[in-house]
Amino acid sequence: MSHECDDCGQEFDTLTRLRLHDCSSTEVSEETIVDSADTEDPRPSEETDYRPDTVELESLDEFLEGETAATPDSLAEAMATYESELQSASESGVSDRYSGIRNGYRRQLISVLDEATQAEGWTILEELLDAYHPNTAEGFPHVTTILQNVIGRNFIRTRLTEGVEAIPVDALEYLETIRTQVGEQQDFIIEGLHPYGWGIGHPDIAVAEQIHEHASEHIFSTSPMLEHAFYADQHMAVDLLERMIHDDVVQHEITYRLDETITGARWLLDAPAGAASDYFWPTSPRYWDWHDDLGFDFELEDDVEHRIRSLVREEGLENDLPQNWDITDLTL
Repeated sequence: MSHECDDCGQEFDTLTRLRLHDCSSTEVSEETIVDSADTEDPRPSEETDYRPDTVELESLDEFLEGETAATPDSLAEAMATYESELQSASESGVSDRYSGIRNGYRRQLISVLDEATQAEGWTILEELLDAYHPNTAEGFPHVTTILQNVIGRNFIRTRLTEGVEAIPVDALEYLETIRTQVGEQQDFIIEGLHPYGWGIGHPDIAVAEQIHEHASEHIFSTSPMLEHAFYADQHMAVDLLERMIHDDVVQHEITYRLDETITGARWLLDAPAGAASDYFWPTSPRYWDWHDDLGFDFELEDDVEHRIRSLVREEGLENDLPQNWDITDLTL
């Protein structure tokens, strides 16, 4: 299963490679309208941007350029416009228009909704979760990735400042509903589930058990959820890692690359390796360097590292690692 970068369009055979790649050199502003008539050399090259032109929608432009802060009503209207325009483009089969609208407005709408949620609290976001709940339509509403992104951002902020119990149940249940309905090919929506791991240990939602359940059918997206869980509470996360690795459902081979297979246990061990790395952080939620913005640092505690090393020995994986291997050597 390939995974495409929403910013540069490059495809990767694993989510880890997608997470680690740097597309800053090829990123084009989503507010930029690409006009092929302005291109001096029409011949294809490695730098050619094949993404569709950005589509301009007057009502959304006016909303985004407004000098006053967004209100619940204006946000609801903007989301409704975005949803209806994408629905219309989807029904007409005009993929370039669909991508042009999405690329032109999604990032900006995420920023505005996130700012409003920080200013007004979870209520303004929860109203939109009700309006665009997965159970309200056949298939996921087009605004789903926007809502997931803002949920993920505020999961992280809330967990770090107020504790896990302050994360609203409705927001966790929204992501849980998506988790139970998502398909393997819905990459962007799957990515939006990764911050679900920040809900581990919630008193009202059994997040760890649900991530464990997810591993039985969606092992590839379980590892990123688990990595986020390590940032949230590494002791609960390593408890979950041990339970999953000792589960027979996970003890099967999966295709890692086209010509390589690994065990599900080996795949899951990429999660603590990613968390232990000082060089790379998850790119979800997109468009936000949350670790820099929040001044977040992470280091595996000695007892957690010992338990991970024990799992590696149990699985007979040491022969595939350097002689004096570190947890980060488990990165795939």
